[in-house]
Amino acid sequence: MFELAVAFKYLIPRRKSLSTALISFLSVFVISLVVWLVLVFLSVTAGIEKNWLNKLTSLHAPIRISPTDAYYRSYYYQIDSLAAASHYSLKTIGEKGESALSDPYAADADVEIPPLWPKKEATDLVKTAFHELAVLGLTYQDYEISSALLRLNRPGGSVLSQMSYLLSYPTQNPKFPSLIIESEPVSGPEIPLLLPKSYKESGVKIGERGTLSYAATTAVSSQEQRIPVKVSGFYDPGLLSIGNKCIIVPPLVTRTIHASSQTFSPDGTPTNGIFVWFEDLGSAPSIKEKIREKFEQAGISPYWKIDTYRDFEFSKDLMLQFQSDRTLLLLIAAIILLVACCNIISLLVLLVNDKKKEIAILQSMGASFRSIAAIFGLCGVAMGALSCLIGGGLAIFTLKHLNSLVSFLSALQGHPPFNPAFFGQTLPNQLSGEAFLFVLFMTPILSLVAGLIPAIQASRIRPSSVLRSE
Repeated sequence: MFELAVAFKYLIPRRKSLSTALISFLSVFVISLVVWLVLVFLSVTAGIEKNWLNKLTSLHAPIRISPTDAYYRSYYYQIDSLAAASHYSLKTIGEKGESALSDPYAADADVEIPPLWPKKEATDLVKTAFHELAVLGLTYQDYEISSALLRLNRPGGSVLSQMSYLLSYPTQNPKFPSLIIESEPVSGPEIPLLLPKSYKESGVKIGERGTLSYAATTAVSSQEQRIPVKVSGFYDPGLLSIGNKCIIVPPLVTRTIHASSQTFSPDGTPTNGIFVWFEDLGSAPSIKEKIREKFEQAGISPYWKIDTYRDFEFSKDLMLQFQSDRTLLLLIAAIILLVACCNIISLLVLLVNDKKKEIAILQSMGASFRSIAAIFGLCGVAMGALSCLIGGGLAIFTLKHLNSLVSFLSALQGHPPFNPAFFGQTLPNQLSGEAFLFVLFMTPILSLVAGLIPAIQASRIRPSSVLRSE
């Protein structure tokens, strides 16, 4: 292809064309610098988002299945309040799953069912849901959220008191062990607690004792009940406000509190449900659809609501912000790349004026207007591709030594340049595949667009007028 050969010939610096070579060098330098900045910035922000999502799904799971109003109005749920076998108390999902009886009601011993009571369901709503999840090969576990007043006895006679959410221990969660910062087995009659790391930063030590207080409603009054507890470790709850207040306790604690009084979350988070874990977060929508289809086939779909991590009440705004930020950053990156690639216009205009005689000769030898335009268009694409390679190489080198750069900035400023609470102890240093593909395609395309004006100008040169002037 002679157009490509001529384009590379024109791009090779020559002594007689020092100004053209200088502008070519500056154009490649500016575009490479922009590609480097875009790749580093987008890679770090994508890594931060990924870390936040990992923190979110490590504690709360990528998919949450929660009971709907139809579940709470069902015979299956309400019958426990009339059954002596259920101690006349409503049961959590975990208790329903562990119960040997789907229907604990005994007609000969329990009170008569009211006439307007809901019809009995044909299947066990919880056991059927667990069965369908097992058929899909998913890792799942029911969870319970309660609330209680934590009082810790501190050295010196002081007391730390704070109202807290209690989350049942997620024993089936494959990612939860990675969140534990420090943990030791504790002995004694007290219930072991896992506290958020904010308690550790406040000076709380493993082994400290205290109580969990909650109100138990009786027929005539409300009495305070206390559960003796002992700190057994600390975990990293991530960035979410509900996580920062969540204490991990054995399921017995949440069930005991639930039997006395139900907890309502202020942000609407279901206090009882099923967590579903899997590795690939990107497959969350497809897995949600598979679960929904299974539940529909089993006839239990109206009783369960299936949400992915993007729909959680406490993270929905964060997910929308991530999406908006990603779109805005890509738009800004495209604009910056376009402005940088506009340097190519100056180079190619100068190159066209310098090569008018050669263009006229090529046209006289039979080169078409399209071929002449392609030569200078390829010059722009070649410069964009070269800049992309140089900028990409610099970005990879920078990301590889990013921690050293952050340490240098920290020493220069006298304080960490990035807040560890939001960005973590170290910044992500993996090249983002999405950012690399964006730059790899956008830079040559924008370079081609920037080279179209000089290319069209070159194709319109008239050989007769140019050669006559020579």
